[in-house]
Amino acid sequence: MDQECIFVHEFIDEEAQNWFHRHVLHTNRDKQDWTFKEVLIRLYNHFVNAATMQEAQEAFQTAVYDAQTGIQTFYEELIGHAQNMAMYPDEFTIQETFLDGIPAEMRRVLIRDDNLSPEVNTVTEFLVYAIRYEQSAHTATHYDQRSSRHAQEHRQPVK
Repeated sequence: MDQECIFVHEFIDEEAQNWFHRHVLHTNRDKQDWTFKEVLIRLYNHFVNAATMQEAQEAFQTAVYDAQTGIQTFYEELIGHAQNMAMYPDEFTIQETFLDGIPAEMRRVLIRDDNLSPEVNTVTEFLVYAIRYEQSAHTATHYDQRSSRHAQEHRQPVK
């Protein structure tokens, strides 16, 4: 057994420690000569891999747009979750999840006003138009607020 293996138990939680003692340290273990790399791979496959992939799938399916972080961040998070899934989703699934996760008003504008269609356009094209939508919404909000302040400053009191 590699010397590094002896210290592994200090860095893992209780359930992983039980597995480690049963499979790596116990005198009646099946495999006698473990390498550090083999221990890490087995721990990963047993405890991390399945849970991480399941969490990634759930996070992918439930991801939603957040106006504070923006559409680009939403898209990148969606792709990040997809990359951690056991089976990478197809383009159409990514696009459907993207469209389900954005606000209804944004989705309506992309489909109705920008004439995008999930059957014809890619998720990247939807993203480009969604970024434009977001930018124009920010600009409109800025000028609405500016106009409102300007109108309040120039109001004449009624005598």
